[in-house]
Amino acid sequence: MIYLAGPMFSQAELAFNRRLADTLEAAGARVFLPQRDGCSLAKLLEEMTPQEASRKIFALDTEMVQRAAAFLIILDGRVPDEGACVALGFAGAKGVPCYGLATDPRTAKDGAFNPMIAGSIQRVFRTVEEAVDFFRRFQGAQT
Repeated sequence: MIYLAGPMFSQAELAFNRRLADTLEAAGARVFLPQRDGCSLAKLLEEMTPQEASRKIFALDTEMVQRAAAFLIILDGRVPDEGACVALGFAGAKGVPCYGLATDPRTAKDGAFNPMIAGSIQRVFRTVEEAVDFFRRFQGAQT
């Protein structure tokens, strides 16, 4: 299973994440997409305090990162999403192979990411197609 991490706030981010997950799944990969498969903060806040909701989300997401065969972080934007970066660090610390997708030319100045991000990632893909092709082969190697 691929844990797909990235920003999940704007309609554009949510739609991109869903399309990427759908494309990976159409290529044969299993994907955990937190916005789809995880906890909804808004729904949790109807039943519990913000602190309880945060703990529940953190517990589920870290559990799923540990179960993942690979971790893919969307690096687009001026800076990568903070929550996705925390999950990246956790994945790297747990020995999960980590990869990045950076389709936005603003993402990295002169092609360099923060050393803590770059040091966690084995490979950065520059197109969705490149990532999907890699994970199609990756999934085949996992079976």
